[in-house]
Amino acid sequence: MTQSSSLVDAFTTHPLGLCGQHDPARVLADVEPLERRVNLLAFGAVVSTTPLSQQHWTSLTANRDSWLFDPSQVAYQPSPAVSVAIQNLNIGAPGFMGRVWWQICRGVQGRFKGSWRSLFQSNADDTQRLLGFFGQSKAAFPVLSGPVISPRWLDLVHRIGGIPLSGWESLTVPLAPGQSEAASAFGITGQEVHPLVSAALSTWSAACQSLPPDSCGFPSCPRRQ
Repeated sequence: MTQSSSLVDAFTTHPLGLCGQHDPARVLADVEPLERRVNLLAFGAVVSTTPLSQQHWTSLTANRDSWLFDPSQVAYQPSPAVSVAIQNLNIGAPGFMGRVWWQICRGVQGRFKGSWRSLFQSNADDTQRLLGFFGQSKAAFPVLSGPVISPRWLDLVHRIGGIPLSGWESLTVPLAPGQSEAASAFGITGQEVHPLVSAALSTWSAACQSLPPDSCGFPSCPRRQ
């Protein structure tokens, strides 16, 4: 399955959405400035072991002006204060996430003066170079450098963040637990897919109710055949 499939198109661009839903992270698309938008995407990518819901992304957007989303401020706060600020968001983040986020912000502040854009540019805006960079920088970028979180985040940076990354189409993640049945329904036989395909499969698996054509932007849904 490609990133231009009808399943993915319904999830990302169709007015009716996929099963009545759209990519939950797209609520961040209009957040300015760009650095704040990318920082919110980084935060959202690491605070949970599963992709955030639209409600959670919306909550982050509503708090966009918090110092918590400015690496130059977070890096010089004590990590317990960061933990308290995260818990106050009420998005169900694990208790240890405060130190993780503090460490990530220290990494981007110390190496790139708090600028994600500089981090990308230092790696020629190339996804494979960025994956290699994070793989070699696990201490500075815990969780965000993980083999699943990193490609998920770079997908969001490219699509929602508005930073064109070369090689974006080559990003892959393993099929998530419980996705095998959904993957089989779409003829996916491999064990890895693009992060965007994985997100669409997750939404379809959880939300599909064989909606009528005028309620869903996915006319070729296998559950309606």
